[in-house]
Amino acid sequence: MVSDHRTYTGQNSNQEIEQKYLTFILGEEEYGVPVLQVKEVVKVENLIPIPHSRRYFRGLMDIRGRVLPVIDLKQKLGIDPGESQAQQRAIIIEVQNKRIGLAVDQVSHVVRFPPENIDPGPPSLKSATSKFVTGVGKNRDEFVVLMNLENLFADDELAGLFQR
Repeated sequence: MVSDHRTYTGQNSNQEIEQKYLTFILGEEEYGVPVLQVKEVVKVENLIPIPHSRRYFRGLMDIRGRVLPVIDLKQKLGIDPGESQAQQRAIIIEVQNKRIGLAVDQVSHVVRFPPENIDPGPPSLKSATSKFVTGVGKNRDEFVVLMNLENLFADDELAGLFQR
């Protein structure tokens, strides 16, 4: 049974929604993904492991009758796994018309970043290894790494997650 189901939508204008990010924790850092790409947030439970799969592939999870791959986002991004979080969540996203769960340590909240509070970051942030980073959002004295989920997986990786 899936618990902690939330859908992040509202009656706001498109411009306001486009500036909203769901923030989450990976290790010691806070990241954000556009709210428009988030379908829901669920508790990671009852994973079905698949042998001989990619290192970052956690397994399959049944979300209300739909089986989805769940990716360990720390592994995918090369972040030190550290201690495992008992209350880990999966952010269900849609990339290229395919739904995927991104396992994160903790989901924080929804934050609005006006364009003037988003810094593209230094050129080193735009290297080939960080093509999924769109910039850094500034919220008071905190910084949030903003991600572009469309670049998170190469086409062959995405296809491999859905082969049967």
